[in-house]
Amino acid sequence: MKIPKYIEFHNETHCALSSLLKAAEPEEGCCILIGKTNSSANDHKRNIWEVTHIWNCRNIWGEQESKLIDQNIRPFSNKKNMQLSKKNRFEIDSKDQIASHKWARENDLEVLCCAHSHPTGENNPSKIDLLLHKSPGLMVISNMDGDLKAWWIKNKLNFHSVKIEIFSLT
Repeated sequence: MKIPKYIEFHNETHCALSSLLKAAEPEEGCCILIGKTNSSANDHKRNIWEVTHIWNCRNIWGEQESKLIDQNIRPFSNKKNMQLSKKNRFEIDSKDQIASHKWARENDLEVLCCAHSHPTGENNPSKIDLLLHKSPGLMVISNMDGDLKAWWIKNKLNFHSVKIEIFSLT
């Protein structure tokens, strides 16, 4: 998978994403970003991912259907011995994942990545974000103010920011 030069949010999708993630407070919100990877085999410098749709998802962290809660991730709670909960963790409902992939295929689009919020913190990947992220790939995080940052996660220890562009027809 090629690292995008930048990602473009089209048709106010950045506003929709920020609003949906903010609406989940005080818990972490999560969404799936759908669109197109716009790259050319002839032009390796042009690798732009276009976000055209936001799929709002249910955070099932800690619920009966959660798969991640059973994993041994207790060492990743912070120094204050913070209890892991939906307020500082997320897990996308598998039903939402399946539905978003099916809808994207039916509409000749691609699932680009997931986005989530850090309602009480910064929009940088946490240690557990890095641990649980499928690498390599893109991750978008919103902070407590609703500001978005995109990150290319190369592996559990290596990540860097990806530029976000807002594209509007108006």
